[in-house]
Amino acid sequence: MQIQSWAKTLTAVVRLVCLALLFGGSTAVVFTAIVLVKTAVAAGISQTEAATANAQIFINFAKVALGAAIGLLAAEAVDFATNPNKTKSTYVRYAASFAAIATAMIFSLGLTPMMAELLPAIATNPTAHDEFHKLHTLSRTIFGGTIFCALISLITPALSSESRS
Repeated sequence: MQIQSWAKTLTAVVRLVCLALLFGGSTAVVFTAIVLVKTAVAAGISQTEAATANAQIFINFAKVALGAAIGLLAAEAVDFATNPNKTKSTYVRYAASFAAIATAMIFSLGLTPMMAELLPAIATNPTAHDEFHKLHTLSRTIFGGTIFCALISLITPALSSESRS
């Protein structure tokens, strides 16, 4: 199936914007959260209180990440269906993109809603606090996976031998 050049360009732009959000946006959110919590703790606020206030950043960004994951899924699906010249690096890019999509969806649809539900009780309920901590630990791994996979998908085309010829 041939695709018009404007549609191919649009698909590439959507892919890059979504990956930019999943890599750069996620990295910025993590950096911001770390700085805000450390600043609050230095000002005498407990780490739990600071992190609880900070959680809204992640809860809101989860919606952005989900939108970016859906956009990336659409862009990669169109590319897969219409690209007759797939190379090994193209398949590496697809794998990295789909891993970023999966981890972003796990974070956005699975972990974040459960953590948001527990959030009001973590200061007063030890069971809720422990469960939140377990989910938070898992979410850091999943969110880190999103960042890593999005980066791999972003840079793979630039590292392929096809892009240098």
